[in-house]
Amino acid sequence: MTKMVPVSSIKDNPFRDKKRNPIDSSRVDALVESIHATDFWKGVYGRKVDDFVEIAFGHHRVDAARKAGLKEIPIEVMDLSDSDMLMRMTRENLRGELLSVIEAVSAAVKAFGAGVVEFEKVDPKTRKDYLRYAPSFVPGKESVTPGVTHPYSAETLARFLGGIYVKKAREGMAQNSVVAALGVLEMEERKVKGFSEKVLQVNGAGPDGKYVGAKRIIEIVSEVKASEVKAQERAEKSAEEIAAEKAKQEKLAADIKARQEREKKECEELLSKRVEAAAEENAKEVQRIADEIIRKAKAAEAKAEEDKAKLAALEASVEAKKAAAIEQRKEDEYLPIRREADRIIHILERRDLTEDLKALSRKPLNLKDRQRIWEAIDGLAGWLSGWAAAQFSGPIKAPKLKRRK
Repeated sequence: MTKMVPVSSIKDNPFRDKKRNPIDSSRVDALVESIHATDFWKGVYGRKVDDFVEIAFGHHRVDAARKAGLKEIPIEVMDLSDSDMLMRMTRENLRGELLSVIEAVSAAVKAFGAGVVEFEKVDPKTRKDYLRYAPSFVPGKESVTPGVTHPYSAETLARFLGGIYVKKAREGMAQNSVVAALGVLEMEERKVKGFSEKVLQVNGAGPDGKYVGAKRIIEIVSEVKASEVKAQERAEKSAEEIAAEKAKQEKLAADIKARQEREKKECEELLSKRVEAAAEENAKEVQRIADEIIRKAKAAEAKAEEDKAKLAALEASVEAKKAAAIEQRKEDEYLPIRREADRIIHILERRDLTEDLKALSRKPLNLKDRQRIWEAIDGLAGWLSGWAAAQFSGPIKAPKLKRRK
């Protein structure tokens, strides 16, 4: 049933996430012009909730109506469940923009985890490292509720969403945009350091200064995971090496203790024999035993010094490996920052404009345009050598700038 609903009584779809996928002001402005030209058109669906109407989709149109000064608009009010509201929202938006896909994927998985919607069962042959358990986006992370699991894969999620989320050529397979969205949400859930949100924005720039597509985001997620795996492997190897050195220390200490006990026992036996020889007034035997005691004492002293050196060397080795492990951990933690630095340096070092500038310089530009281009180049050079360079000033030796001919 179509009803005229006051715009003040309209609420967003409860699954709509304007923080993650904000309203596009340029679209709203275009819709305002359309409303002024042709009036507000029908096609917005919603449901009655108390004294308000929640719209399933059409948030840009409603905002445009508000901006155009309309007091009420026609809405097709229907009996819609939460599942209906989610499905209508995701399937109405067929633009395939990454932020919209992330919003749809996030809402669908959370709704599945809450039992609001149902996905088809996961194929038993699905690899375990591809399985996720709603409402989590992290592969293999079980539900926090004991005995309650909601397994899903990119494919079952995509088939639930339908439309642009499923590959046409290979029916049932998830589009790269769905896989990329899951990767972004996984990184967010795990709070991975250095996973730059700017790189993942629809209008953001990647390493080449251009739009980052779904395939590149999948690569970025894979690179982050690979770095984490390598860092973990390095940490485990360092721990094993330190443990092995400590085991050597413990064995050497045990061997020293056992040898010292043997030497003590041998010394006591010799002292006992010397006493017996003295009692028998065997001076020659007493002297021989005394010489033997002195010899063994010197040998024990030399061995003790040797053991002391070995223990010191092992201790130094353990400390060196600990220090190396700490440095490696610092380096691994710094990797996300280095990736971001590499991205910016790559942008600064690009020469994509070279050929364009050469081509433009050969054209018969008038004096005004030639002046404008020169001023733009001079302004960029001044900004780079001034404000931008000042952000990284400090205990470094700035290279001399080479003038380009």
